[in-house]
Amino acid sequence: MPTARYPMERPQEPEYECVDIYKQPSLQHPKLQNHQIQMRPSDEVLAMLSGDTSANDEMVAEFDIPEEGCPQGQVPIHKPRNLNHTEKPLSLLMDMELLAAVMKKIDATPWRGASAWFSIYQPKLTNKDQFSMSFMWLNTEYNGERTNAQFGWAVIPALYGDDRTRLTAYWSPDKIENGCYNIQCKGFVQTDHRVALGTGFSNTSVVGGNQYKAFFAISQDPKTKNLWLTVQKINIGYWPEELLPFFNDGAESVIYGGFTNAPSDNIQLFEIVSPPMGNGNKPLDEEVDLKHTCYMHSLKYVTPDYKSVDVDSNKVAEVADAGICYDAIYFDKLGRYGQTFTFGGPGGYCDV
Repeated sequence: MPTARYPMERPQEPEYECVDIYKQPSLQHPKLQNHQIQMRPSDEVLAMLSGDTSANDEMVAEFDIPEEGCPQGQVPIHKPRNLNHTEKPLSLLMDMELLAAVMKKIDATPWRGASAWFSIYQPKLTNKDQFSMSFMWLNTEYNGERTNAQFGWAVIPALYGDDRTRLTAYWSPDKIENGCYNIQCKGFVQTDHRVALGTGFSNTSVVGGNQYKAFFAISQDPKTKNLWLTVQKINIGYWPEELLPFFNDGAESVIYGGFTNAPSDNIQLFEIVSPPMGNGNKPLDEEVDLKHTCYMHSLKYVTPDYKSVDVDSNKVAEVADAGICYDAIYFDKLGRYGQTFTFGGPGGYCDV
């Protein structure tokens, strides 16, 4: 497989514009004309998250943003260099070979949220049409239509115009092909004045060396039913309840793990080169120090009565749909890391 890293020219900062919080693009959505902004999650959500933000011994990843953020009353809106952020593009998941190494929920009880500490890496892509991501994915389905919400980090040159690891979300109100990344289609309401979807990480982990990680959470608010996104201790914003028609009872399906793609138009499957996932290494059964594998630890979910609890090993299963390229291993109560999931691999010709 090709090993050379695809050369990317990193755009000059700034990549953001500060806008009045009440005039941000998402509030132009027809269903949000009368929406009242929820400035912070309810106390119930904050209580759920309060015990989940201990970093253990690893270093907490930082963001490449100005310390002062936007002025009072304004929020940052990220502007992708390759796409007009006010236009709705076609889903970047369409017409691509999507591969996964994940841990998925297998019980029937709906979950109202999920959280975990993610290790932060920068997978080395080999061309600009690939992407590699580490995500939590919640979705629910009704009459053939699916509401889904995804959150984590990703390297997506086709979206961002560079190969940086960035805070990334994807959502769709009904069908996945109708969704979009971040705020490309109006919907996500930004509330934090510093960190926005699309923000780049200023440091990433090195295999066997310095380890950086970040806490991610998707939480349904019991009072408003808005779906909040939290990174570290920062509640960056939410998808309003008005745009999540099937989420009132929680998510039927929840997935934690890694996803990659390679373009599949007009070429044979055996010619498709998939990119690295995680840090480019497959996880090992004996890998317990977490310095050599991409991971998520302290995995928790939110119960139907809005309690944050550890993932139950009897309610999840590992799935890797391209074993020649990627693998996934789940550890039940890995010491101080709790419920831990490791995943990744080198990619290549995956023969699927």
